[in-house]
Amino acid sequence: MLDLLRALAATLVLLTHVAFWTGADHLDVSGPLLARGDAGVAVFFAISAFLLLRPFLRAGLAGRPRPDLRRYAVRRAARILPAYWVALAAVLAVAALAPVRTGGVGSPVDIALHVVVLQGYSGHSYQSFSQTWSLTTEVTFYVLVPVIGTALGRLAQRPRRVWPVLGGALLLGLVAQGASAAWTGVDPHSGAGVLATSVLGHAGWFAAGAALAVLSETGSIAVSTTAGRWLDFARTNPGVVVLGAALLYLLAATPLAGPVDLQSPTPAQAVVKELLYTAIAGLLVLAATSPVRGAVARAAAGSPAARWLGDASYPVFLWHVLALQVVYLVTSRGLFTGAFTTTLVAVTALSVVVARMSVSLVERPVLARAHQRTRSAAAEDTVPAGTR
Repeated sequence: MLDLLRALAATLVLLTHVAFWTGADHLDVSGPLLARGDAGVAVFFAISAFLLLRPFLRAGLAGRPRPDLRRYAVRRAARILPAYWVALAAVLAVAALAPVRTGGVGSPVDIALHVVVLQGYSGHSYQSFSQTWSLTTEVTFYVLVPVIGTALGRLAQRPRRVWPVLGGALLLGLVAQGASAAWTGVDPHSGAGVLATSVLGHAGWFAAGAALAVLSETGSIAVSTTAGRWLDFARTNPGVVVLGAALLYLLAATPLAGPVDLQSPTPAQAVVKELLYTAIAGLLVLAATSPVRGAVARAAAGSPAARWLGDASYPVFLWHVLALQVVYLVTSRGLFTGAFTTTLVAVTALSVVVARMSVSLVERPVLARAHQRTRSAAAEDTVPAGTR
């Protein structure tokens, strides 16, 4: 089910950007719901933490050495960078062809920061690549995974010691969000938004995935008897969990979570939004990792279509804002104009076509090569030195 959840997260992000460009996020009823599609980023972060930390947790619990870092680094780089660089090249090409409408290609420093995926720390982004601030945060988390995973693996030997640490990470993220909002209120041009979008600012989203990774590896021994009963109920009733996430999403679409446009939230609103997104992401990942029940659900979860949707989620995420920009350039529209539905259909179609090409021509071949090379290196390392 994680593949389908990835697809849902990418769809939410696509919806919120189409709503923003067309001005549909200002509609009375549907606008706030569309604007909160950025909750999909929280889901992506929670999925990353859940999947990437589990091998380190497992090694710590079994008393084994942590996973091979070279293999981890090569596979992470192969998963993210080649497809990203292709999309970045397209963004720069469009910016060069239409500099007045797009803002141009920027300075060599801007280009260099994007090449090494550090643009999230600069506060600068291309109009058609604005969503990739989250990749800076993701890549930073990737670098920290061996450290975090090893520490959690040691703590998980006595699982209940993990929860104060993860709770502290969530609290740290909430404090960072409140501080960023307060700082922005004092000086809107201070660059405080970088704090809000950083690993520190979104520590709660990663903590949600980490908590589920701990539960997955330790089971009911990690929680009290009462909490274990609730966890068992949630795992056997994923539909109820999804409903809970949907209700929290509706709550996030209210003024409690702040404005849905470019206005800055108050510190309280920023904290509420972050907390709600953390809960939404955690509940959805919990539902997606619960045992699949029913023949139809099992068939859907294991189908080639679900696998492809999961694979396509990353390139759709990479390309959909550029697809938006191309649609607006071709139709000579101004920002915040245009029909939401027709724009959504055009952007979705273009994004899916490009995603299919990216998966087939870039991502799968590169990933296959990376897995082959790291498997070969691992096999070579197991051969005694005297026999090589």
